Amino acid sequence: MSKRQDPSGRSPSAPAKAFDEVRGEGPWPSAASRRDFLKLAGFSFAALALPGCGRAEEHRAIPFLDKPEAVTPGRASWFATMCSGCEAGCGILGKFRDGRPVKIEGNAQHPLSAGGVCAVGQAGVLSLYDAQRLGAPRAGGTETTWENVDAAIRERLAAVGAGGVRVLSGTRNGPTSEAAIREFLAAFSNGRHVSYDAVSSSALLDAHAALFGRRMLPHFRFERARVIASFDADFLGTWISPVEFTRGYRAGRSLADGGARFSRHYQFESRLSLTGCSADRRVAFAPGAHGAALSNLAVLLAKKAGRTRPWAPVDDAGVPGEALEDLADALWSAPRGETLVVCGTNRVDDQKVAAWINHLLGNYGDTQSVKTIDIQQPSRQRMGDDRALATLRREIADGKVAALITVGCNPVYDLPDGAGLVKDLEKVGLVVSCASHMDETASAAHYVCPDHHTLESWNDAEPLEGMVSVSQPLVRPLRKTRAFIESLAAWRGKPQSAYDQMRRVWKRSVFKRQADHASFDRFWNAAVHDGFASLAPQEGDLPRFHHDRVGPAKGPAAAGGDALSLVLYPKIAMGDGRHAHNPWLHELPDPVSKVAWDNYAALSPATAARLQVETGDVVVLEAGGRSLELPALVQPGQHASAVAVALGYGRVGTDRFHAVGPQWIEGEPTVEKGGQVGINAAAFLHVADGRLSYDTVRVAVRKTHRRHELARTQLYDSLHVPKHLAKPGEHARPIAQEATLDAWRNNPSAGGHAAHAFKELWPDDHKYTGHHWHMAIDLTACTGCSACVISCQAENNVPVVGKDETRRKRDMSWIRIDRYYDGDGEDVDVIHQPMLCQHCDNAPCESVCPVLATVHSSEGLNQQVYNRCVGTRYCSNNCPYKTRKFNWFSYAHDDTFQNMVLNPDVAVRSRGVMEKCSFCVQRIQEAKFEAKRLGRELADGDIRPACMQSCPADAIRFGDGNDKESLVARQRGDPRGYRVLAELDVRPSVTYLRRIRNRKEHAKGEVSHG
Repeated sequence: MSKRQDPSGRSPSAPAKAFDEVRGEGPWPSAASRRDFLKLAGFSFAALALPGCGRAEEHRAIPFLDKPEAVTPGRASWFATMCSGCEAGCGILGKFRDGRPVKIEGNAQHPLSAGGVCAVGQAGVLSLYDAQRLGAPRAGGTETTWENVDAAIRERLAAVGAGGVRVLSGTRNGPTSEAAIREFLAAFSNGRHVSYDAVSSSALLDAHAALFGRRMLPHFRFERARVIASFDADFLGTWISPVEFTRGYRAGRSLADGGARFSRHYQFESRLSLTGCSADRRVAFAPGAHGAALSNLAVLLAKKAGRTRPWAPVDDAGVPGEALEDLADALWSAPRGETLVVCGTNRVDDQKVAAWINHLLGNYGDTQSVKTIDIQQPSRQRMGDDRALATLRREIADGKVAALITVGCNPVYDLPDGAGLVKDLEKVGLVVSCASHMDETASAAHYVCPDHHTLESWNDAEPLEGMVSVSQPLVRPLRKTRAFIESLAAWRGKPQSAYDQMRRVWKRSVFKRQADHASFDRFWNAAVHDGFASLAPQEGDLPRFHHDRVGPAKGPAAAGGDALSLVLYPKIAMGDGRHAHNPWLHELPDPVSKVAWDNYAALSPATAARLQVETGDVVVLEAGGRSLELPALVQPGQHASAVAVALGYGRVGTDRFHAVGPQWIEGEPTVEKGGQVGINAAAFLHVADGRLSYDTVRVAVRKTHRRHELARTQLYDSLHVPKHLAKPGEHARPIAQEATLDAWRNNPSAGGHAAHAFKELWPDDHKYTGHHWHMAIDLTACTGCSACVISCQAENNVPVVGKDETRRKRDMSWIRIDRYYDGDGEDVDVIHQPMLCQHCDNAPCESVCPVLATVHSSEGLNQQVYNRCVGTRYCSNNCPYKTRKFNWFSYAHDDTFQNMVLNPDVAVRSRGVMEKCSFCVQRIQEAKFEAKRLGRELADGDIRPACMQSCPADAIRFGDGNDKESLVARQRGDPRGYRVLAELDVRPSVTYLRRIRNRKEHAKGEVSHG
């Protein structure tokens, strides 16, 4: 293994050693206490606490008999590896501390993620310690040994003969995985690899296959675009590579040089997505109208280009004519090649028209150009083929498949006819699942051969052609699992470790694609150290665009009568359902709806009023003999003809989470029966032209007389002041402020409010002669993705409280993302605002605590002394920001193994204690100690709190406000900066920079958001 610099940029203190030497020898037990685990790692210790915190249980420190050179007790090592939360292939750094991984951070040097990491990536470390991960292979549902399983599978494979052998997977784009599958299938006369994506982009690849002669996924460069038009592509949330796209989107919306490169973003969608929340102009239109809108946009642009229109305009009442004309003007007036049109539907005709528009605008280019779409070095982040999947499904039904091996997918859960697939799998002689849990597909398999967790294994991925990410293990396998590629090697009679396979493939096929290193060993060591390798892109001319293969896209017929169009979509936390066993992600509120622990049927306010439905009412969705019961959510910004339901819920095994806390549900009877978390909506997927469709099913929605209270963490959606309380000229509280780009150019303080006159309640005697810590949050950059929430939870041992406690508004997150609407019905603007303890210089919480449990430090930190707190909660009552959290119970972690994820630098709080954001004081202290060790002064940027560290949009800054050259000090002096509730004279240490939108002045311009 190769150790690299930690996220703060400090160099490692000792050279890296081999994997076995760093982690010690011997197998890990299948069940162990946290203390036993640490003993196996070489020593035990008492968890470090914040200064002045409660006393931890005392243990004797046991030193190493033979200490590895690279390990110092109490000091962390960082290793570059790869995130496997989705197929994006982002680079991450794993924090290895005292024998185990405890934290994930972004790899700042990685070409795709550039230091950012999403909420799912942050939560990946918790899934490593999930006690319900399979601990050994299974045969017929019973645990067995790898020797027995391998012998039985080899025997059955030998009897296959001319029968079909199929490997079914999600996107697996790594050279080692591809080689292993290819070598395994080469032994069979009828072997084939089929890949699919549960949330499919197959139509996008198929469209480019038809237009360019090569099936590929373009690499979209949002940082180069001056005008962005998205048609139902949630590229900041869940579409293809959201961390990479967020970085690019943020880079393209810079206010440097007067905002000369500040892009304009149009969003056309039927439901309110995270990307739609950030749009400069958002248009809600009917589901399925994307094709007609794109076709008419193409006609408008062809006219501006002086070309004969490619087809007649499509007559569709759901197409917004004025908005398309505005978009066409913006696209055509931008420099050629510096616009971008993306489409998120899974219909080939829609994708062809979007490609035609991009080609007309000159957006296609190669790696060296400044164009916004790179097809010389295309993306490989989604490679699934829906038509190949449909063919495989027919083969299984016809009994033509003799052996089926699944890895990285759950087709019984993902596909619309899961029950039918289970029945048809009985016709397959050998079904092997490599799932990590006993999921729906594993339960129907003859053998279950669990794969390693990504933090336990060697692997690779090629998310872009010519850029290969490396995954290396950070810990020995905690259970008797085995890497998938090792299983394939064993079943073909040539067992070889994943490490040896990877080096063999890289030496044979990857090494020759680069020119920076003459020696393979140097190339390999550099790639493992950095977490990636950059290879030479393919040479040659760009493929020719075939205009004659494009026609107008009309899409499905609009819903008629009282029927609604069902829109199925993935949530940021759950995705396609693969993270359903991670409680951090279940308790993460959706950044738009602010609902945790459930999926629901989202209805527009107009539709909800027509159906006489309120949030929490149970409704039934019916179509074609299928029905689905879900609680309703009234969602502003959604089109009236749509009902939106999230995929990824209702997974087998998630009933475990219903045991957390007592059930508390208003109204009888209730739909909650202690089963799985949420409802699986995959039965309503529709297969059209061999591809999965997510918005073509028409459903009837019927209200029941039952209730299911949703776990909503925010009930106040607007900042508008009631008329009877408003002052003259006041319409909204100045909490989340914004302005238009033109207004800001004319007045850098645009969007601000008049200063309030107030009388000093505290003497001005707080003098900070040393450091004075401050934070600045740029609302223009913040997308609301919630990566900071999970990063804070992982860093600071924030507990999971469960659905019932979340319903009671007892969630424990130290940082929340407030979301506010401005507007009515379908036409709403949205702004997100991270809210955390403001570390006020005149903190009102400090003056009311009767036991001095909350005090101020000499460096401006509002400190919580846990062992003094007696739980009066006076401080929470007196906090105007409501950011303090109270431990109503001793919240136990889900299982013993998950206690291993606890950060030993942060005390675990007990029942009856108040807690809150500490500005990651443990990181402040660590940076001070490191600077002292190196004999230098603390530099700006040395301290990166967890929220700042992980933010893909780079929206958070932290530093010393007394250092006038620090970035945070400059941002505090920015005319865009303001303090929330500054009129209270509490003097918060957090500065917010107003949100800037690139829109016309008349469109909700220079106002505070409400």
